[in-house]
Amino acid sequence: MVNNQTIILLYILFIWMVVLHTFEEISQEIYNTTVGRITMTKRKYLIGAGIITTINLGTLSLIISGSNIGLYLGIFTSSTIGVLQAPIHAFGFFREGRKARNLGAGFYSSIPLAITGLVLLITILKEI
Repeated sequence: MVNNQTIILLYILFIWMVVLHTFEEISQEIYNTTVGRITMTKRKYLIGAGIITTINLGTLSLIISGSNIGLYLGIFTSSTIGVLQAPIHAFGFFREGRKARNLGAGFYSSIPLAITGLVLLITILKEI
């Protein structure tokens, strides 16, 4: 397989993991969480999830077109949306008393998402 095809397939898997992670957070009603002065509502959460999905699909289309901008955006998305999910959700999970609620919502899917994001990040960095 050509390395670009590997990146494309990994990015499709990454998007799939982000969608599964979003479904887990929705099922655990993360949109009822308040962090400091930030109050999450269902509307704000769904708008944010839509923006993240749009960014991911746009990045995938740039990667497919062979643009280097897509690879650089892929570094950003795989590191922030992917790799950073595990420590953030692990912190929330342990803060909530080892329960996947409130800040710990999304903990179980954040681990495979972070692994996929890390593999994608390493693959993109090797390509650049």
